[in-house]
This record gives sequence, C-alpha cells and structure tokens, in this order.
Amino acid sequence: MPEISLSRGYTLIAHGPARVRVLEGSVHVFGATLGAGSEAFAEPTRSLPLHATENTKLHVETGSFSLFEGDTTPGEWYSLAETILEEGLRRVIVVGDVDSGKTSLVTLLVNALAGGGRRVAVIDADVGQKSIGPPGTVGLGVTDRQVYTLTSIEMHDAFFIGSNTPSGILHRSLTGVALLLRKAEKLSDFTVIDTTGWVTDSEGRELKLFKAFLTEPDLVVLVGDPRTLAQIERPLKKLFRVVRVPRPRAVFERRREDRREYRRWMYSKYLSRATVKSVDIESIDMAYAFSFTGFPLTPSEKAKLEGILGVGVLYAERSDDHLGAVVLSQPIQQAVELAKNVLGVRHARIISGFELVHSVVGFMSREKYCEGIGVITSFNPHEKQISVLTQVESLSDKLWLLGVQKVNPSSFEEEAGLEKWFI
Repeated sequence: MPEISLSRGYTLIAHGPARVRVLEGSVHVFGATLGAGSEAFAEPTRSLPLHATENTKLHVETGSFSLFEGDTTPGEWYSLAETILEEGLRRVIVVGDVDSGKTSLVTLLVNALAGGGRRVAVIDADVGQKSIGPPGTVGLGVTDRQVYTLTSIEMHDAFFIGSNTPSGILHRSLTGVALLLRKAEKLSDFTVIDTTGWVTDSEGRELKLFKAFLTEPDLVVLVGDPRTLAQIERPLKKLFRVVRVPRPRAVFERRREDRREYRRWMYSKYLSRATVKSVDIESIDMAYAFSFTGFPLTPSEKAKLEGILGVGVLYAERSDDHLGAVVLSQPIQQAVELAKNVLGVRHARIISGFELVHSVVGFMSREKYCEGIGVITSFNPHEKQISVLTQVESLSDKLWLLGVQKVNPSSFEEEAGLEKWFI
C-alpha cells in the first residue's frame, strides 16, 4: 500500500490483521510512543489507533485503516491514569460491556504506570478474548516498559479454566484471579485486572461482584455510557471506590465470527511450534473430569467388569464416587447401571477414548498453575496411548486439566466441544 501522510493531531486506526511502519515522525498508541523505524501489528479482528503527535509518514503494509481527526482515546482515560499514579492506587479492576474498550484502557494504564523502576502486572481474566495467555485461561503478565498491545507482554503464569466462557464455572475463573493476584503483587508495584464483557444475567452480575470481593480493589473502573452498568455500579459503590470513563470515540463492534477468528489466531500463537507427544493413559492424572482420577482396578476386578459390561475393557478405575473404563465397544445402558450398583458408585464414565480427541487440555505443575496447553490429537486404544500437540515437556509429571473446548490441531478452528464433566 502507498505511504500515508498523517498530519499532527489526526489518528489512523489500523484494522487487524494489519502491520504499520512509522517512516517519519512519531505516534502515540494508548500512550506508548512509536518513533521513526518502529512497527506495530494489529491482531486479527482488533483495531489499533495511531495518533500523530507531529506530522508523520506511515506505511500500512497489510490490512485496512480508517482516519479520524483528533485523538480517539478519551481524555478521561489519561486523567484516570494520572490519578492512579499520583494516589498510588495499586490494585485496579476494569469492567465494561463487550466492545467497550476495556483492553484498550488497560493497555493505556500499563503505559502510564510502567517505567521509572515501576513494574505493572496485568491479570487478563477475559477468557474468551485473550491478550495474555491462551484462550480458556486467566493470564498473568508483568512488564516494566510501555507496550502498544497487551499481547506483547510475556505470560508469567496462567490458570486454565477449560472454557471460553466462565458460565457455569464461575469458581474456576474466580480462583484463577485470586491465585494470580497473589503472585502479581509479589512481582509488581501496580496490578490492573481486565475482565470479560459479561455484565448481565445473574451469573454475569455475580462474577463481577465476587471478583471485587476477592480482589478488594483500590479502584473499580466502569467503561461505558453513563446510562449503562447500573447493575454493576450500585452494589459495588457501597463497598469500593468506583469511577466511570467513556468508551473510545471510535469503537468497532466485532461479530461472533470475529471473536472465533481471534481465538483461532491465539491458539496458533501458542501451538504453532508445538510437537506431538504420546503418553500412556495409566500415567495421566486429570482434573475437571471423572476419568483418570481413580485407582486402577486389579486384573480380577477388571475381568469381573468385562463380564458385567459384556465388552472388552482396556483400562478401568474406581474412585469413591465413580467407575471409569476405556472399552473396545460401548456396552448397553442396563449393563452400565448394573456395574454401578455392583461397585457401589454414583457415576460411570465408559468411553472409547476417541471422545477426547481434539480436546484442549491445560497442564499444571508444582511450579506453575499453567505450564501451557495442548490439543489431544489421537487415542490408541490397543497401545493405551494418548497423543497431544503441545510445547509442554514431561506430560506424565503434570496434572492434566480437561477443557470443554475442542480445536482442530491443524487449522486451530474451534469444533463442537464436550459437556462439563462428560468424561
């Protein structure tokens, strides 16, 4: 594309995926300065405002763009950042509806607070539209420098909740935020928490309320129009300091398909250099599932189970409340109920193993809540092997967290997932 002359005071908004180079002059992106020779990348389906602080020449190498007169970032955002810095408000949580500019505001706050020996931690709790950490996680990043996008902040740790939405698993999201906050405050001078755009319905309301209870923020920032978010503001203002700031002047709403495409890009970011590793199923310890959580049955118990089910059993286990088995073919339901009664358990998970294929899994260790993620690529019932596409090493030493989301390991496109606790 041709060079673009951007007069001082004007803003070019690059629509991702887009790559922009600054040839002459300088621009501000959420408070970060990009001078001549700098390059910025707008992630797929996201927008990046480059505000000219002097007459500037840009080269948009890929992608499309829009031009606006003035700064599209609200002045109230800059004032808010000054207040946080001047008053030393160490713990800030940002709340807003979808496409309200929450992540943009968090980026600006990072740029205002970082530097001068100060470190800023970002807890990215927007599990479906991640900036720090892969989809389905609450992520933690720490920086002491300015960034034009949160995706450039390296993930320090994360907490895998196993879903692109906290719906039905609020406790996992809240636990992730609480654990990462504990880490964040040992590493930083300020902590800023980004949240999902789920601010309605009973669960959405409770998620924001209990997240505030857990984090006890010095400041709650509501992003949006004055007549919105009353259901969040009214309960919180009785307990915490709450301020409102407007949305950016130029907001580009994203469709459901756009959000899926962004997650595809994030999966590819975390898995493009991964390799396939195979693990014996008997070495797996799993959470967020019934399977692979019990004691293996003895050979005689396994033979008895085969007689009850009437099918070949490759692996079987039992815990206090469940019977789990990997079988060569599915038994009739009456046989499964009989097996539950004989063994005295409430739940039975009788699977072929192929139900796991393309499931996203997280890996936890004693050192990190999330060593990384993987996608189960295949299951070999005869060799009792599960293969996983992942960058994580020594899988048998990790706790596996089974997600409900499924992803094609070649294209990283999302597929129909599992029900919670189906396995």
